[in-house]
Amino acid sequence: MVAGDEHASTTATALSAGHEYSLPKLPTVVQPHHGRRRTMLARPVVDQVRGELSVGRSVLVVGDAGVGKTHLVTAALSTLRFVEDDAVPHVVTISGASARGGIPLGALEPLLGDDALVSLGSVARTVDAVAASLRGRARGGPLVLRVEDAHLLDTASAQALGWMVQQGEVQLVATARASAVAGSPWLELWKDDVVERVDVPAFTLAEVERWLVAELGGQVSIDTVRRVWAETGGNAFHLSEVVRADRLGGALRQIDGVWVWTGRATPGRRLLDLVAHDMTLLSSDARSALEVGSLACPIPLSALLDLVPRHAIDELTRVGLVTLTPRISVAGSGDVLVDLAHALYAEAVRSGIPRAQRREVLLAVAELTHDGQRSGPALVRSVSLSLDCDMPVDAPRLRAAIDAAFEMQQPDTAVRIVTAALRRGLIDDVHRIELLVQRADAWWHLDDVAQASRDLAEAVDSVRVLEVPDSRAVRLMVAATAMQAGIAHYQDGDLLQALIAFGPTEWWLDGLPPGLALIGRRELDVARLTRLGYAGRADLDAALAVLLSPSVGGMALPLACPTILGLAQSGRFADAARIASRYTQLAVAHRDSYRWAVGEVAVASFLSMLWSGDLAAAEAFALIKRSDPALDWAATHVTRGLLGIAHGSWSSARSDLHAVSDRLGLSDLGGVAVFTQAAEAVAAAASGDGSAARVLLSSLEASPVRTFGGLEPEVRLLRVDALLWMRDPRGAAEAASLASWAAASGLDRVELEALHRCVDRHGRGRLVDPAVLDRVGELAVTVDGPRGEALVAHVSALAVGDPDLIRIAERALNRCGLWLPPLEAPVALTRREQEIAAMAAGGMTSRAIAVRLTLSVRTVDSHLARVFAKTGVHSREGLSVVLR
Repeated sequence: MVAGDEHASTTATALSAGHEYSLPKLPTVVQPHHGRRRTMLARPVVDQVRGELSVGRSVLVVGDAGVGKTHLVTAALSTLRFVEDDAVPHVVTISGASARGGIPLGALEPLLGDDALVSLGSVARTVDAVAASLRGRARGGPLVLRVEDAHLLDTASAQALGWMVQQGEVQLVATARASAVAGSPWLELWKDDVVERVDVPAFTLAEVERWLVAELGGQVSIDTVRRVWAETGGNAFHLSEVVRADRLGGALRQIDGVWVWTGRATPGRRLLDLVAHDMTLLSSDARSALEVGSLACPIPLSALLDLVPRHAIDELTRVGLVTLTPRISVAGSGDVLVDLAHALYAEAVRSGIPRAQRREVLLAVAELTHDGQRSGPALVRSVSLSLDCDMPVDAPRLRAAIDAAFEMQQPDTAVRIVTAALRRGLIDDVHRIELLVQRADAWWHLDDVAQASRDLAEAVDSVRVLEVPDSRAVRLMVAATAMQAGIAHYQDGDLLQALIAFGPTEWWLDGLPPGLALIGRRELDVARLTRLGYAGRADLDAALAVLLSPSVGGMALPLACPTILGLAQSGRFADAARIASRYTQLAVAHRDSYRWAVGEVAVASFLSMLWSGDLAAAEAFALIKRSDPALDWAATHVTRGLLGIAHGSWSSARSDLHAVSDRLGLSDLGGVAVFTQAAEAVAAAASGDGSAARVLLSSLEASPVRTFGGLEPEVRLLRVDALLWMRDPRGAAEAASLASWAAASGLDRVELEALHRCVDRHGRGRLVDPAVLDRVGELAVTVDGPRGEALVAHVSALAVGDPDLIRIAERALNRCGLWLPPLEAPVALTRREQEIAAMAAGGMTSRAIAVRLTLSVRTVDSHLARVFAKTGVHSREGLSVVLR
């Protein structure tokens, strides 16, 4: 057997060739497989295969090795009944992998009795004998012939089966690699519509998440889902193998109920054994070509043919180990790109190649082609292999590989590349300094502050001893200083100590020529303003002057994120949107100069939209829907949790935020964990779990805000909301305290939110303090966005005491993402009933609630019926009164 989803066993179906059986019914999620449970996913292609078979059509199931063709066919056959007579077919299985090599028609041997074996060698007699054998096995009922690994059938067997299908002698369901169905007889069968071709794709990101949750039996952090998906390509076999190996090895582990992966996808013992087995089935030329391909791919076919014979490539293509992809250049010339079918398989092949042979192949490849067309994993792999073999790597290629490693969110890979490059030497002083700064950044993202600090200190010292520093050296000096300030702030939470780090660099700049000193001071000012912004001490006017300067270019990119957040906290959402719009474009254009800009601006833009109450824009912009590799995966999980809170989907929000809080517990460079914990506390309190909310709030009290002090106002506001949902008397007092602090800090949006909580808690049926009403009126002018308008309208309605106006205003708040806790002791509802009742009271239809919570409309209506019975009301309008 050569690589595939069929890898799980020598013959993936666990059914001996020629075995006749009636299939048992499969459970929906998992099925027994060789004595253990294997997680299954319900996929649309299963229904498609079953549907075609049920009306008597033959089906060819096509896909790459390991995508799960065999399991999909098993699932389709498990509940197959024919439409015409509701009969359950007998299924007979043969396999191309189990046929004896070198014997024409040998794959059909298991279908023949001893007397009929004499027919082998004659196609006509063999076809007649097979047809008679199948009729006998069917005993007058329907029969389906299942052919596994049809691409491995000998030519005569394939042609014989093709003829039988064309003549209506047999109904067939066959699995095959995509490379095989481009040849006879399969091409003619599906092209002429004799059989239905069903292509099986790899798992999507969403399917990988569902599979991991089912396989591991618990919540999985989104960065784990994305990394597993990226490194396995959604391939079902490799997904299963990676999870199995890393679960046993400890790299995939459960932390407080959430599965987190901190490892890398590497070939396990089972995959290495499989590769060794597969290579014994190949010719010597094909084995050599496979080894060359594992080192050189992806590579143009024209270049590969200078290294290996064409027939070897054809053999590897036929068995599905390599793929051939046509490629058209910008100039219009064409070529074919050759690559191994899966990166993990290639890694397993490479692991068996001696270093001297690797170097020989890589040197030969370097003479034939270049890395200009490579990017992402292929470039990282190429550079890593070259450095491991002590081969030269030029600076642009090295820089691109390091950037790709960061974009793949593999700082450990960046450390290995830089370390190998520094060890090799043969680089100029400034390039060496650049590599030290790059490695320090990688160490920091691995939460190894000590290593990062050592590299930064060495980089700074190296810049100082340069005889003639140039502009590149000056920028590296500023970058190293900014990182030192960030580390100092991260370690101690002391902004003053962080700012002190800028002093020595300022003095060093004073000794440079005026032109260089000016460049350095401008970038140092940006770094200082950035640090102030993240600490919650933003000088917004100075920051805006820099960000809106027509000549600033990409230099000010680090300043964009804290400034957008500062403007949003102050209620200046129009200004925040203007900066976000401009720097979203600049971040992409200058990604090479500041790799984190795309992700930082995206996160800040999302939070600004969410806080403004523009939920439609926030949902459309949600990071969870985007695949840009520059986006931090933990941040995308945060956005999903925050949207859950904004929609009142407390259970899902809590689950998402709990997952990301646990992930940040391993590494939290920005100090964002306190923010996610505060949001999780709100979701826990709103879903009725007061004890969990109290634990989270206690944890918050002991956690420093650290480097992300700009989020402290929101953290305090979330704490107030959690206390109010818990009916804790401290909630009102803390809201009043927050309002005073926000007023003194110029944070108009936060002050308005805090004053609203005070009025909502105390103002119902009471006279609202005129001074508070006056201040709310003043804030109505300075705070932009629909949420600010809804807050002001709700305060005004409370002051008037009109129940209808209050209800209308509360629904407007719901649409802006704010759900208010009940004023009276809550009715004894389950968490799900509370969630659905709150949405219904907010004006959502049963269908909309069903979509939001992934339930059926009937289930939603059943919950609502129980809510109405418990509360004694008979309408959704009545619910808003009871719940408040």
